[in-house]
Amino acid sequence: MSSGILESFTIQQFRGVRDLALRDLGHINLLVGINNSGKTSVLEALSVYCHPLDIKAWLNTARQREEGYRSSRTPSLDALQWLFAHDFTPKTESIGTGTISLAASGAFDVQQMKATYEKIEGIFVSEKRSRSVAGEDQFDESEEEQVDDSDDPPEERKGLDLKIELYTRQMSFFEDKKPSLIQSHQLWEHEFLKTSGKREPSLPTSMVTPVSHRSDIGQFRLLSEAQFHNFKADVLELLRQMDHNISDIEILLPSGSISSRFNIYIQHEVLGLAPISTFGDGVRRLLHIALKLASVRGGIFLIDELESTVHTEALQSSFSWLVKWCQKMNVQLFATTHSLEAVDALLEVTEFESHLVLYRLEPEKTQTRVVRHDWDRLKRLREQSGQEIRW
Repeated sequence: MSSGILESFTIQQFRGVRDLALRDLGHINLLVGINNSGKTSVLEALSVYCHPLDIKAWLNTARQREEGYRSSRTPSLDALQWLFAHDFTPKTESIGTGTISLAASGAFDVQQMKATYEKIEGIFVSEKRSRSVAGEDQFDESEEEQVDDSDDPPEERKGLDLKIELYTRQMSFFEDKKPSLIQSHQLWEHEFLKTSGKREPSLPTSMVTPVSHRSDIGQFRLLSEAQFHNFKADVLELLRQMDHNISDIEILLPSGSISSRFNIYIQHEVLGLAPISTFGDGVRRLLHIALKLASVRGGIFLIDELESTVHTEALQSSFSWLVKWCQKMNVQLFATTHSLEAVDALLEVTEFESHLVLYRLEPEKTQTRVVRHDWDRLKRLREQSGQEIRW
Protein backbone atom coordinates (compact mmCIF):
# COMPACT_ATOMS: atom_id res chain seq x y z
CA MET A 1 0.00 0.00 0.00
CA SER A 2 1.51 3.35 -1.04
CA SER A 3 2.27 5.92 1.65
CA GLY A 4 2.99 8.64 -0.90
CA ILE A 5 1.09 11.05 -3.09
CA LEU A 6 1.22 8.81 -6.16
CA GLU A 7 0.26 5.13 -5.86
CA SER A 8 1.38 4.14 -9.35
CA PHE A 9 2.99 5.75 -12.38
CA THR A 10 2.93 4.48 -15.96
CA ILE A 11 4.89 5.68 -18.97
CA GLN A 12 3.36 4.59 -22.24
CA GLN A 13 5.45 6.93 -24.39
CA PHE A 14 8.16 9.36 -23.26
CA ARG A 15 11.59 9.89 -24.82
CA GLY A 16 12.86 6.37 -25.58
CA VAL A 17 10.79 4.73 -22.83
CA ARG A 18 7.81 2.55 -23.75
CA ASP A 19 5.32 0.75 -21.51
CA LEU A 20 7.02 1.13 -18.15
CA ALA A 21 4.90 0.70 -15.00
CA LEU A 22 5.86 1.52 -11.41
CA ARG A 23 3.21 -0.04 -9.18
CA ASP A 24 2.63 0.13 -5.41
CA LEU A 25 4.89 3.13 -4.95
CA GLY A 26 6.42 3.88 -1.56
CA HIS A 27 7.39 7.08 0.18
CA ILE A 28 11.00 6.60 -0.98
CA ASN A 29 11.32 5.11 -4.48
CA LEU A 30 14.73 4.09 -5.78
CA LEU A 31 15.43 3.46 -9.48
CA VAL A 32 18.35 1.26 -10.52
CA GLY A 33 19.47 -0.34 -13.77
CA ILE A 34 22.18 -0.36 -16.40
CA ASN A 35 23.22 2.83 -18.16
CA ASN A 36 20.61 4.11 -20.63
CA SER A 37 17.86 2.01 -19.03
CA GLY A 38 15.61 5.06 -18.63
CA LYS A 39 16.15 6.00 -14.97
CA THR A 40 16.59 9.73 -15.59
CA SER A 41 13.78 9.68 -18.15
CA VAL A 42 11.40 8.42 -15.45
CA LEU A 43 12.27 11.44 -13.29
CA GLU A 44 11.74 13.77 -16.24
CA ALA A 45 8.42 12.13 -17.08
CA LEU A 46 7.28 12.66 -13.49
CA SER A 47 8.28 16.32 -13.69
CA VAL A 48 6.25 16.83 -16.87
CA TYR A 49 3.29 14.87 -15.51
CA CYS A 50 3.16 17.00 -12.36
CA HIS A 51 3.11 20.22 -14.44
CA PRO A 52 1.14 19.09 -17.50
CA LEU A 53 0.07 22.55 -18.69
CA ASP A 54 3.21 24.55 -17.86
CA ILE A 55 5.31 24.65 -21.05
CA LYS A 56 8.11 26.56 -19.35
CA ALA A 57 8.37 23.76 -16.79
CA TRP A 58 8.54 21.30 -19.70
CA LEU A 59 11.37 23.29 -21.27
CA ASN A 60 13.31 23.40 -18.00
CA THR A 61 12.96 19.63 -17.78
CA ALA A 62 14.04 19.17 -21.39
CA ARG A 63 17.24 21.17 -20.87
CA GLN A 64 18.31 19.88 -17.46
CA ARG A 65 20.71 17.33 -18.94
CA GLU A 66 22.65 20.23 -20.46
CA GLU A 67 23.14 22.28 -17.30
CA GLY A 68 26.90 21.89 -17.54
CA TYR A 69 27.04 22.86 -21.25
CA ARG A 70 25.49 26.32 -21.41
CA SER A 71 27.69 27.47 -24.31
CA SER A 72 26.43 24.73 -26.64
CA ARG A 73 22.88 24.07 -25.48
CA THR A 74 20.31 22.55 -27.80
CA PRO A 75 17.81 25.12 -29.17
CA SER A 76 14.66 25.28 -27.04
CA LEU A 77 12.22 23.68 -29.46
CA ASP A 78 14.68 20.95 -30.43
CA ALA A 79 15.15 20.09 -26.75
CA LEU A 80 11.37 20.06 -26.29
CA GLN A 81 10.89 17.65 -29.20
CA TRP A 82 13.19 15.10 -27.62
CA LEU A 83 10.87 14.70 -24.64
CA PHE A 84 8.45 13.04 -27.07
CA ALA A 85 8.49 9.46 -28.27
CA HIS A 86 9.02 9.11 -32.03
CA ASP A 87 8.37 6.32 -34.47
CA PHE A 88 11.20 6.02 -36.96
CA THR A 89 10.91 4.32 -40.36
CA PRO A 90 13.51 3.90 -43.11
CA LYS A 91 11.63 6.52 -45.18
CA THR A 92 11.57 9.10 -42.37
CA GLU A 93 13.92 11.94 -43.20
CA SER A 94 13.31 13.96 -40.05
CA ILE A 95 11.21 14.00 -36.91
CA GLY A 96 7.86 15.55 -37.76
CA THR A 97 5.54 14.35 -35.00
CA GLY A 98 5.82 12.95 -31.50
CA THR A 99 3.73 11.66 -28.60
CA ILE A 100 3.82 11.67 -24.81
CA SER A 101 1.43 9.45 -22.85
CA LEU A 102 1.62 9.23 -19.06
CA ALA A 103 -0.79 7.98 -16.39
CA ALA A 104 -0.90 7.69 -12.61
CA SER A 105 -3.16 6.88 -9.68
CA GLY A 106 -3.15 8.54 -6.29
CA ALA A 107 -4.00 11.90 -4.74
CA PHE A 108 -3.24 13.98 -7.87
CA ASP A 109 -6.35 14.92 -9.89
CA VAL A 110 -4.75 14.08 -13.25
CA GLN A 111 -5.19 10.41 -14.08
CA GLN A 112 -3.72 10.57 -17.56
CA MET A 113 -2.11 13.11 -19.86
CA LYS A 114 -1.45 12.90 -23.57
CA ALA A 115 0.57 15.34 -25.64
CA THR A 116 1.32 15.43 -29.35
CA TYR A 117 3.14 17.86 -31.59
CA GLU A 118 3.50 18.51 -35.29
CA LYS A 119 6.11 20.62 -37.03
CA ILE A 120 4.75 23.75 -38.68
CA GLU A 121 6.13 26.51 -40.87
CA GLY A 122 5.05 30.13 -41.14
CA ILE A 123 6.05 33.59 -42.24
CA PHE A 124 7.72 35.96 -39.80
CA VAL A 125 6.92 39.63 -40.40
CA SER A 126 8.87 42.31 -38.57
CA GLU A 127 6.94 44.38 -36.04
CA LYS A 128 7.36 47.54 -38.15
CA ARG A 129 6.10 45.89 -41.31
CA SER A 130 3.22 44.32 -39.39
CA ARG A 131 2.12 47.73 -38.06
CA SER A 132 2.38 49.26 -41.51
CA VAL A 133 0.28 46.55 -43.13
CA ALA A 134 -2.34 46.96 -40.41
CA GLY A 135 -2.47 50.73 -41.02
CA GLU A 136 -1.12 51.56 -37.56
CA ASP A 137 1.57 54.04 -38.66
CA GLN A 138 0.39 57.44 -37.48
CA PHE A 139 3.00 59.60 -39.20
CA ASP A 140 3.98 60.52 -42.76
CA GLU A 141 7.56 60.10 -43.82
CA SER A 142 9.22 62.36 -46.37
CA GLU A 143 10.62 60.70 -49.44
CA GLU A 144 14.12 60.86 -47.94
CA GLU A 145 12.96 59.40 -44.58
CA GLN A 146 10.99 56.47 -45.94
CA VAL A 147 12.35 53.04 -45.03
CA ASP A 148 12.78 50.49 -47.80
CA ASP A 149 10.88 47.44 -46.56
CA SER A 150 12.75 45.33 -49.09
CA ASP A 151 15.69 45.38 -46.65
CA ASP A 152 13.51 43.64 -44.09
CA PRO A 153 11.55 41.05 -46.08
CA PRO A 154 9.27 38.44 -44.51
CA GLU A 155 11.15 35.37 -43.38
CA GLU A 156 10.17 31.72 -43.15
CA ARG A 157 10.24 30.28 -39.67
CA LYS A 158 9.64 26.88 -38.09
CA GLY A 159 7.69 25.91 -35.03
CA LEU A 160 5.66 23.30 -33.20
CA ASP A 161 1.91 22.90 -32.93
CA LEU A 162 1.50 21.38 -29.47
CA LYS A 163 -1.69 19.78 -28.12
CA ILE A 164 -2.13 18.61 -24.53
CA GLU A 165 -5.06 16.51 -23.27
CA LEU A 166 -5.79 15.81 -19.60
CA TYR A 167 -8.09 13.16 -18.15
CA THR A 168 -8.95 13.90 -14.52
CA ARG A 169 -10.78 12.11 -11.74
CA GLN A 170 -13.78 14.43 -12.21
CA MET A 171 -14.35 12.97 -15.68
CA SER A 172 -13.22 9.37 -15.85
CA PHE A 173 -11.12 8.46 -18.86
CA PHE A 174 -12.48 4.94 -18.82
CA GLU A 175 -16.12 6.04 -19.01
CA ASP A 176 -16.31 8.34 -22.01
CA LYS A 177 -12.82 8.42 -23.55
CA LYS A 178 -13.04 12.22 -23.75
CA PRO A 179 -10.44 14.52 -22.18
CA SER A 180 -11.46 16.81 -19.33
CA LEU A 181 -9.25 19.59 -20.67
CA ILE A 182 -7.50 20.36 -23.96
CA GLN A 183 -4.86 23.04 -24.35
CA SER A 184 -3.05 24.00 -27.57
CA HIS A 185 0.07 26.09 -28.20
CA GLN A 186 1.95 27.32 -31.23
CA LEU A 187 5.63 27.65 -30.38
CA TRP A 188 8.06 29.34 -32.78
CA GLU A 189 11.84 29.18 -33.04
CA HIS A 190 13.83 32.26 -31.98
CA GLU A 191 10.81 33.55 -30.11
CA PHE A 192 10.40 33.90 -26.35
CA LEU A 193 7.98 31.22 -25.20
CA LYS A 194 4.73 33.06 -24.58
CA THR A 195 2.40 30.55 -22.97
CA SER A 196 -1.16 31.35 -22.10
CA GLY A 197 -3.98 29.45 -20.52
CA LYS A 198 -4.27 27.49 -17.28
CA ARG A 199 -1.27 26.03 -15.48
CA GLU A 200 -3.34 24.06 -13.00
CA PRO A 201 -3.68 21.28 -12.03
CA SER A 202 -0.09 20.84 -10.84
CA LEU A 203 1.90 19.32 -7.99
CA PRO A 204 4.85 20.97 -6.21
CA THR A 205 7.88 19.36 -7.81
CA SER A 206 11.62 19.93 -7.78
CA MET A 207 14.50 18.08 -9.40
CA VAL A 208 18.15 17.85 -8.33
CA THR A 209 20.63 16.81 -11.02
CA PRO A 210 24.27 15.75 -10.53
CA VAL A 211 25.42 19.32 -11.33
CA SER A 212 22.53 21.59 -10.33
CA HIS A 213 24.16 22.40 -6.97
CA ARG A 214 26.93 24.27 -8.79
CA SER A 215 24.58 27.05 -9.87
CA ASP A 216 23.72 29.96 -7.57
CA ILE A 217 20.47 30.65 -9.45
CA GLY A 218 17.58 30.44 -7.04
CA GLN A 219 19.74 29.54 -4.02
CA PHE A 220 19.17 32.92 -2.31
CA ARG A 221 15.42 32.61 -2.66
CA LEU A 222 15.41 29.01 -1.41
CA LEU A 223 17.58 29.86 1.61
CA SER A 224 15.35 32.84 2.42
CA GLU A 225 12.26 30.60 2.26
CA ALA A 226 13.95 28.08 4.57
CA GLN A 227 14.64 30.85 7.09
CA PHE A 228 11.08 32.17 6.95
CA HIS A 229 9.74 28.65 7.52
CA ASN A 230 12.11 28.00 10.47
CA PHE A 231 13.86 25.27 8.47
CA LYS A 232 17.37 26.73 8.61
CA ALA A 233 18.40 24.83 11.75
CA ASP A 234 17.47 21.57 10.05
CA VAL A 235 19.48 22.52 6.96
CA LEU A 236 22.49 23.08 9.21
CA GLU A 237 21.88 19.65 10.76
CA LEU A 238 22.30 18.07 7.33
CA LEU A 239 25.43 20.08 6.45
CA ARG A 240 27.07 18.92 9.69
CA GLN A 241 26.81 15.35 8.41
CA MET A 242 29.55 16.35 5.97
CA ASP A 243 31.48 18.78 8.20
CA HIS A 244 30.81 19.03 11.94
CA ASN A 245 32.62 22.40 12.09
CA ILE A 246 29.77 24.20 10.25
CA SER A 247 27.79 26.37 12.66
CA ASP A 248 25.79 28.84 10.56
CA ILE A 249 24.86 29.91 7.04
CA GLU A 250 23.95 33.42 5.86
CA ILE A 251 23.40 35.58 2.77
CA LEU A 252 25.94 38.41 3.10
CA LEU A 253 27.71 41.25 1.32
CA PRO A 254 31.07 41.49 3.13
CA SER A 255 32.41 44.93 3.99
CA GLY A 256 35.30 45.86 1.74
CA SER A 257 34.16 43.51 -1.02
CA ILE A 258 35.18 44.61 -4.52
CA SER A 259 31.92 43.22 -5.92
CA SER A 260 28.45 44.47 -4.97
CA ARG A 261 27.09 40.94 -5.26
CA PHE A 262 25.68 39.11 -2.25
CA ASN A 263 26.78 35.55 -1.64
CA ILE A 264 26.03 32.59 0.63
CA TYR A 265 28.55 32.32 3.48
CA ILE A 266 29.16 29.51 5.95
CA GLN A 267 30.37 30.11 9.50
CA HIS A 268 33.06 27.50 10.09
CA GLU A 269 34.91 26.88 13.35
CA VAL A 270 38.23 26.45 11.53
CA LEU A 271 37.90 28.58 8.39
CA GLY A 272 35.85 31.38 9.91
CA LEU A 273 33.25 33.06 7.68
CA ALA A 274 33.84 31.65 4.19
CA PRO A 275 31.85 31.75 0.90
CA ILE A 276 30.17 28.48 0.05
CA SER A 277 32.22 28.28 -3.16
CA THR A 278 35.27 27.46 -1.00
CA PHE A 279 33.66 24.23 0.20
CA GLY A 280 33.58 20.94 -1.65
CA ASP A 281 30.82 19.57 -3.86
CA GLY A 282 29.50 17.42 -0.99
CA VAL A 283 28.54 20.37 1.21
CA ARG A 284 27.17 22.37 -1.71
CA ARG A 285 25.05 19.47 -2.97
CA LEU A 286 23.61 18.68 0.45
CA LEU A 287 22.71 22.34 0.91
CA HIS A 288 21.03 22.30 -2.51
CA ILE A 289 19.06 19.13 -1.63
CA ALA A 290 17.93 20.58 1.69
CA LEU A 291 16.76 23.86 0.18
CA LYS A 292 14.98 22.13 -2.69
CA LEU A 293 13.23 19.78 -0.27
CA ALA A 294 11.93 22.74 1.72
CA SER A 295 10.29 24.11 -1.44
CA VAL A 296 8.19 21.02 -2.29
CA ARG A 297 6.18 20.40 0.88
CA GLY A 298 3.29 18.07 0.00
CA GLY A 299 4.79 17.33 -3.42
CA ILE A 300 7.27 15.25 -5.40
CA PHE A 301 11.07 15.41 -4.99
CA LEU A 302 13.29 14.05 -7.77
CA ILE A 303 17.01 13.37 -7.29
CA ASP A 304 19.21 12.05 -10.09
CA GLU A 305 22.22 10.06 -8.78
CA LEU A 306 21.32 10.26 -5.10
CA GLU A 307 24.78 9.31 -3.88
CA SER A 308 26.65 11.86 -6.05
CA THR A 309 29.41 13.82 -4.20
CA VAL A 310 28.41 12.38 -0.79
CA HIS A 311 31.25 10.46 0.89
CA THR A 312 30.42 6.82 1.66
CA GLU A 313 30.86 7.39 5.41
CA ALA A 314 28.26 10.20 5.32
CA LEU A 315 25.63 8.33 3.29
CA GLN A 316 23.73 6.80 6.20
CA SER A 317 23.52 9.95 8.31
CA SER A 318 22.63 12.10 5.27
CA PHE A 319 19.94 9.69 4.11
CA SER A 320 18.54 9.44 7.63
CA TRP A 321 18.01 13.22 7.59
CA LEU A 322 16.49 13.10 4.09
CA VAL A 323 14.04 10.28 4.90
CA LYS A 324 12.97 11.94 8.15
CA TRP A 325 12.17 15.27 6.47
CA CYS A 326 10.47 13.70 3.46
CA GLN A 327 8.10 12.02 5.90
CA LYS A 328 7.58 15.15 8.02
CA MET A 329 6.85 17.32 4.98
CA ASN A 330 4.76 14.69 3.17
CA VAL A 331 7.20 14.67 0.25
CA GLN A 332 7.39 11.60 -1.98
CA LEU A 333 10.95 10.95 -3.16
CA PHE A 334 12.02 9.39 -6.46
CA ALA A 335 15.77 8.91 -6.89
CA THR A 336 18.20 7.11 -9.15
CA THR A 337 21.41 5.46 -8.02
CA HIS A 338 24.29 3.31 -9.28
CA SER A 339 25.59 2.63 -5.79
CA LEU A 340 25.08 -0.49 -3.67
CA GLU A 341 26.34 1.52 -0.69
CA ALA A 342 23.48 3.97 -1.25
CA VAL A 343 20.93 1.11 -1.34
CA ASP A 344 22.32 -0.39 1.86
CA ALA A 345 22.36 3.00 3.60
CA LEU A 346 18.70 3.59 2.73
CA LEU A 347 17.82 0.12 4.04
CA GLU A 348 19.42 1.02 7.37
CA VAL A 349 17.45 4.26 7.80
CA THR A 350 14.02 2.97 6.71
CA GLU A 351 11.85 0.55 8.67
CA PHE A 352 8.69 -0.49 6.84
CA GLU A 353 7.64 -1.90 3.49
CA SER A 354 6.00 1.33 2.36
CA HIS A 355 9.00 3.47 3.35
CA LEU A 356 11.34 2.18 0.64
CA VAL A 357 10.69 0.47 -2.69
CA LEU A 358 13.38 -0.34 -5.26
CA TYR A 359 12.61 -0.70 -8.98
CA ARG A 360 15.13 -2.23 -11.38
CA LEU A 361 14.56 -1.15 -14.97
CA GLU A 362 15.32 -3.69 -17.70
CA PRO A 363 14.81 -2.24 -21.20
CA GLU A 364 13.52 -4.59 -23.89
CA LYS A 365 12.62 -4.00 -27.54
CA THR A 366 9.02 -2.88 -27.08
CA GLN A 367 8.84 -2.13 -23.37
CA THR A 368 10.82 -1.58 -20.18
CA ARG A 369 10.46 -4.49 -17.78
CA VAL A 370 10.35 -3.46 -14.11
CA VAL A 371 11.42 -5.70 -11.23
CA ARG A 372 10.02 -4.44 -7.92
CA HIS A 373 11.62 -5.11 -4.52
CA ASP A 374 9.84 -3.88 -1.40
CA TRP A 375 11.76 -3.12 1.81
CA ASP A 376 11.36 -6.57 3.31
CA ARG A 377 12.47 -8.45 0.20
CA LEU A 378 15.31 -6.00 -0.43
CA LYS A 379 16.58 -6.43 3.10
CA ARG A 380 16.62 -10.21 2.75
CA LEU A 381 18.38 -10.08 -0.64
CA ARG A 382 21.09 -7.74 0.61
CA GLU A 383 21.65 -8.79 4.22
CA GLN A 384 21.10 -12.53 3.97
CA SER A 385 22.23 -13.30 0.42
CA GLY A 386 24.36 -10.29 -0.48
CA GLN A 387 22.81 -10.31 -3.94
CA GLU A 388 23.47 -7.74 -6.65
CA ILE A 389 20.13 -6.01 -7.20
CA ARG A 390 21.12 -3.17 -9.57
CA TRP A 391 21.25 -5.15 -12.84
